[in-house]
Amino acid sequence: MSFRSSSFVSAVALALCLLPACSQVRGRKRIREANELYRRGKYAEAVTLYQEAEALVPDLPALWLNEGYTCRQLIAPGGHDPESRRAADCALAAFRRLRELAPNDPRADQLTVQTWFDVDDFETLEKAFLERNRRAPDDYDVIHGLQEVYYKWGKWMQALEWSTRAAALRPNDAETQYGVGTFIWQILAGHGGGPDMAGYDPRPRPAPDDAPPPPKQKKQRQSNQPDEPALVPPPPPPPAAPGDITGKTRVELADQAIAHLEKALALRPHHADAMTYLAQVWRQKSYGLFAEPAAWQQAVDRATEWQKRALTERGGKS
Repeated sequence: MSFRSSSFVSAVALALCLLPACSQVRGRKRIREANELYRRGKYAEAVTLYQEAEALVPDLPALWLNEGYTCRQLIAPGGHDPESRRAADCALAAFRRLRELAPNDPRADQLTVQTWFDVDDFETLEKAFLERNRRAPDDYDVIHGLQEVYYKWGKWMQALEWSTRAAALRPNDAETQYGVGTFIWQILAGHGGGPDMAGYDPRPRPAPDDAPPPPKQKKQRQSNQPDEPALVPPPPPPPAAPGDITGKTRVELADQAIAHLEKALALRPHHADAMTYLAQVWRQKSYGLFAEPAAWQQAVDRATEWQKRALTERGGKS
C-alpha cells in the first residue's frame, strides 16, 4: 500500500472514531475505569472519570446512577461543610438527569430523598413530602416519611401528628399501632427520660439515725400506739434540661402511647414487644408524677406488672 493510500485509511479510521459509536466505546471505558476506582474507595477520582464520560455517553442512565452514588460517598456525616454540599449538589444533579432518562426507575426519587437527608435539607424534604401528600392524602409511605422528616428535624410535635395520622389509616394493623406507641416512647426517653430519672424516688424516707428528733406533736399518743418513724422529704428531683418533657405533658403523651400499645395488644394478644414497651412507657410516665408520690408508685407498679407479663409471654420466669 502506498503512503498516500495508508494516509487515506488512517484519515478514514480517524473520522470513524469521531462517530457516535466511537464515543460510546470511549465513554463506557471511562465508566468502567471509574467503577474500578469506586471499588477501591477512590471516590473523588471516580467522579472525575464519570464527568469525563458525560460528554461521550450523556444518555446512558447507568452513568448518572453511578455518578450520583459516588458523589454521595463524598458527603460527610451531617453534610454541613462546603465540600459535602458540593458533593450533594453533584449527586442531586446526577439523579435529576437519571429521572429524565429513566422516568420509571424509582431509584432516582429514592436516592434524591436520601441525599436530602444526608445534608439535613429538611426544608426541601418537607416541601417535597407535603406536595406528595397533597396529591395522595392517604399514601401511608408519604405520611410516614413526613414523620421521619420532622423527627430528624427536631420537631417532635409535628412528627407525632403525622405518626398519629399514619395509625388512623391502618386502625386494625397491630404493627402500626405498636409503631406509634414506640415512637412516643422514643420521644419521651430522649427528652428527659434518662437513667437519672429512673434512679429517683420521690417518696418521703426515714430520717437518718443522727438526725435531730422532730418537734413534739401537740396531740398526745395513746400509750398502746407504736411510735411512727420520723420521715423527711426526698431531695429535689434531677433538674430538667431545656427541651425536656415534664409534668402534665409527659403524663398525657405517655397515656397516648399506652392507648396505642394496648390497642396493638387487643389486635394481637401475644405481642410480647408491645408488653415490654408498655412497661417502659409506664416507667416514663412515672417521671411526670414526682410531685404525686402515690401516683408515681402506681405507675412504677404498672411498669413492673407489664414487664412480668412480657417475660411470661416470652417463656421466661416472672
